[in-house]
Amino acid sequence: MSQQVYRVEVDDGGTIMWYNPKTNTLHNESGPAIVWLNGSKEYWINGKLHNESGPAIMRPDGYKVYYIHGELHNEFGPAIVRSDGSKAYYLHDKKLTESEFLARNKTSCEDKTIVVDGHTYRLVKAD
Repeated sequence: MSQQVYRVEVDDGGTIMWYNPKTNTLHNESGPAIVWLNGSKEYWINGKLHNESGPAIMRPDGYKVYYIHGELHNEFGPAIVRSDGSKAYYLHDKKLTESEFLARNKTSCEDKTIVVDGHTYRLVKAD
């Protein structure tokens, strides 16, 4: 197994940036690719914002943004959480309302059949 080689730069403001030296793109497979002096962090893979295990952008004030392969995306909750608590929902870069996001996995059992002890029952919507 080969070990990833990075080019690390620190700018005059103290921001640390990791690059893939072959492609000259922001890239760090083992942590954030940008760490700002104020504690903000950005996760980049192959020049695209990306973090499969959490937000790709995090700021100390609570602001968080989730990206997968450069697209706004969080299938478990809001893709953007602002420091004021407001939220925005995205799947594969497509914006959804909160109700659209919450409704996407709900399925109805209406008109389905089940078999219990050899008897078949058709499910109906309860009044």
